[in-house]
Amino acid sequence: MAETNAASNLVETGNGLSGQTLLAKHQSNELFVAIVGPAGAGSGTAAKRIQSFFEDDYQYEAVIIKASLLIHDAALSFGLEVPENGARKSLESITKMQDRGDDLRKGNYSGGTEDHSAVARYILKKITSERARMQKVEGALEGGVEPDGRKRVYIIDSLRHPAEANLLRRVYQDAFALVGIVCDPVVREKRIRENLFDRAEWGSTETKESVRLFLERDEDAPEKFGQHVSDTFHEADFFVDNSAAGEDDLSITGMNDQLKRFVSLIAQDRIVRPTIAETAMHHARSAQMRSACLSRQVGAALVNQSGTIVSTGTNEAPKAGGGVYGEDFEPSHHSDHRCAFRETVFCSSNKEQNQIIEELIDAFPELTSSATRGDVLKKIRGTRLGGLIEFSRAVHAEMDAILSASLAGVSPKGCRLFVTTYPCHYCARHIVAAGIDEVQFIEPYPKSRATALHSDAITTESDDWVAPSAIESRQVRGQAGLPSDDVARSEATSKVLFKPFVGVSPRMYRRVFLKDRDYKDKITGERLGGSPAWGGPLDNYKVSYVTLESRLGREVSDA
Repeated sequence: MAETNAASNLVETGNGLSGQTLLAKHQSNELFVAIVGPAGAGSGTAAKRIQSFFEDDYQYEAVIIKASLLIHDAALSFGLEVPENGARKSLESITKMQDRGDDLRKGNYSGGTEDHSAVARYILKKITSERARMQKVEGALEGGVEPDGRKRVYIIDSLRHPAEANLLRRVYQDAFALVGIVCDPVVREKRIRENLFDRAEWGSTETKESVRLFLERDEDAPEKFGQHVSDTFHEADFFVDNSAAGEDDLSITGMNDQLKRFVSLIAQDRIVRPTIAETAMHHARSAQMRSACLSRQVGAALVNQSGTIVSTGTNEAPKAGGGVYGEDFEPSHHSDHRCAFRETVFCSSNKEQNQIIEELIDAFPELTSSATRGDVLKKIRGTRLGGLIEFSRAVHAEMDAILSASLAGVSPKGCRLFVTTYPCHYCARHIVAAGIDEVQFIEPYPKSRATALHSDAITTESDDWVAPSAIESRQVRGQAGLPSDDVARSEATSKVLFKPFVGVSPRMYRRVFLKDRDYKDKITGERLGGSPAWGGPLDNYKVSYVTLESRLGREVSDA
């Protein structure tokens, strides 16, 4: 018995075990995958596919946590009205659940303070209870349930606010991954009409308008405590496209191959390398970090037809002689005239906008007849007038990438542009004029009027799309070789394609692509399926860093 206790003590203190071995003993082997997607994108289907891949291919215990059920039960416990369980879904019932989620984030349930991460806290509580169930732990759970080391994945369907993603990421750190579901808005609207309305109502103007308002609220509600799926979406670690799926059969959903690749990357069971698009967007995110703009950071990467990155760009103020500030080998703030580094720090764009609004108020004094000047100014700033972008000093990231390529003697014609944020309408005109074929982006930019102003030259429809450079190449070489009607059809669809990025996001790029283990036997050269010496890129621990600190440091020799 004494020997057993002594051996146990060695594990607890770390004596007799290397630090590497002790760390391995404390790995949780748990993963946490959340899903975010606008209404109609198929988040529930994605959750089921991820569950089946983890269970069938990698023998994980996989459980789906449905956030909507947690909101439903919480609202019911406080006596609030909720849709009846088992009843057919309707737009009214889903809207009611939106209200209950808003109540929870606003703190209305128990008179508490506003907490935009409230739903995520219910998710944490549910994960604790699910772990206790799987480990057959009974009794009070106030102190939590320590994982038993078995491989488990908790799949969260789905997040609707960025605070929820941020809380879960902080708690679970690298063991947390967020999957964003991309889906064409037209496809989503059609699915919602067909799933929530009777056939006779599908084409009515009233139905279409109610669905439009519902989708607007889902993606970006006016209240901060409301649903903000759009802001949550661009926090994702991996993006998949579900625009093509239209069947109930999960085995034929358009997301299958993409989600299978995601699970394989998480499981680290084989060598998977990044796509050209993933590497390009990673470079765009790196360029984004160079910006000192007070408004936002944006990055871009220009890629030629061979997949080579020819330039990058960031949104930054231009400097005499070419380029933008912050690109010298020996930068000096004494010669750096960006807004963030001048003697009086302010945003030129905001200042110019406010001067225009002040002139408007002076010209129409009746605007302040029932409100203070400050309130009127604030209200006008909330209109498109306050969204004017022409007074920014910065060269936008897309323009910087195009100019940088040109300064280096490389034509942007026929290239693809990867940008962290959807291009504004100013950049859109330059993108078209530069001869760029395609743009891929992550974050939305609601101020942009790119497609509205340039619908003749820009498309978001990838079906039957033909790159402008391909058409020109045929014309120049005189090798079209197609019937005239096919040539005309190709030219009609030959526009610059703006499409959402799919694949591994820059946030996750290093975690899944960095070589962290031996791939071969150094003597024989044979392929090894080894494990990383110090844990994988998505590992976390059963205990806190304070406990690890104590156990690893206890009773080691000071010699």
